[in-house]
Amino acid sequence: MPTVTEVESLKAKYAKAGQEHLFTFYNELSPEEQTSLFNQLSKLNIERVNRIFKKATTSLGIVSDAEKQKLEPLPDIVFDSTLDADESKINHWESLGLDLIAQNKVAVILMAGGQGTRLGSSAPKGCYNIGLPSKKSLFQLQAERILRLQNIAQKKSGKTEEVIIPWYVMTSGPTRSATEAFFKQHHYFGLKQENVIFFEQGK
Repeated sequence: MPTVTEVESLKAKYAKAGQEHLFTFYNELSPEEQTSLFNQLSKLNIERVNRIFKKATTSLGIVSDAEKQKLEPLPDIVFDSTLDADESKINHWESLGLDLIAQNKVAVILMAGGQGTRLGSSAPKGCYNIGLPSKKSLFQLQAERILRLQNIAQKKSGKTEEVIIPWYVMTSGPTRSATEAFFKQHHYFGLKQENVIFFEQGK
């Protein structure tokens, strides 16, 4: 639990940065929630955040009218969709994708930094029971797809060694420990632990 002096010092730092509103409901939180918020805000370089925000928002205004007029839709040659592609093209994409997977040139990245607060849960959204008859979580569904793709690519290629699709799972500070614990509890859903890499957003 932070001391009163530590809290006041952090409040002053955020007030100087124009972000004092983050402490508006601090006194209404439980001691555990206060400690959690204090720790999160202590790790944040608020001055750097302000600089990045200012740079990002001011750069939007320096685009000239001539440059704006140059903005055009991407040419059809650089993108496509399975919604209107014919069967031969879809088969080509599938074959190309499986070949790249078999060469261990494909990875999966999952943005999983959010909590399921709007779903009535403080756990990471990937842990949430979304009401499927199987009771599978979103993390489990994704893991099973990766496993399946690895197996399909290995069989298609005829390789004897295992095909690996590394899975990079991005978390946030509040979801990191809960996410890792969930994966450990479920034995990484059949994936090898070393092929599931956790990292925090912003790092």
